[in-house]
Amino acid sequence: METKKSITGYLLLFLGALFLVIVGWFALSYNSVVTKEEQVKTAWSQVESNIQRKVDLLPNLVKVVKRYAAHEKEVYTQIAALRAKAGKMLEQPQRDGTKVAKMAALQKQLDAATAKLFAVAENYPELRSSEQFLQLQSQIEGAENRINITRMQFNEAVGDYNAYLRHIPANIVAALGGFKPKAYFKADAKAHQPFKLEI
Repeated sequence: METKKSITGYLLLFLGALFLVIVGWFALSYNSVVTKEEQVKTAWSQVESNIQRKVDLLPNLVKVVKRYAAHEKEVYTQIAALRAKAGKMLEQPQRDGTKVAKMAALQKQLDAATAKLFAVAENYPELRSSEQFLQLQSQIEGAENRINITRMQFNEAVGDYNAYLRHIPANIVAALGGFKPKAYFKADAKAHQPFKLEI
């Protein structure tokens, strides 16, 4: 009788310890997934912040170019429409990977419109040598470089998060916690090259 009680006691003690280990393991894994997800969100906010900086610089560039090339209305209209679209998109919270893909497509359109604006400047030597134009060009190139760097950091954070979700035991925790893989920010390689003008 005593032996059965001691075996039952040891078994209960073992099951209790096992339960505590499982709960501790789950808590640690859950916290790690949450931390990695927050790193993805932080990296994404940096991407958005730098895209916003570029979008904020464009009206000034348009004003400077308009002084010299008032008849290029199509380019100005296109940039205004893209700025409005970017502003709307930046205000929306990111609920899934669709915003990342939409933002990549918008970034490509913004780059093309900005390139057109710089191409217009090629036809106006006074504009190309204007101090204000050169400063804005430099700031936009800087914004492009920061977008490229933060995009890479975002993709690294996404890669780290997605890889972690595939490891045991995180994959079990992710399934129970509703964590899903994140989308990468994919853009054309050309879209993030600095603008090079022959000035």
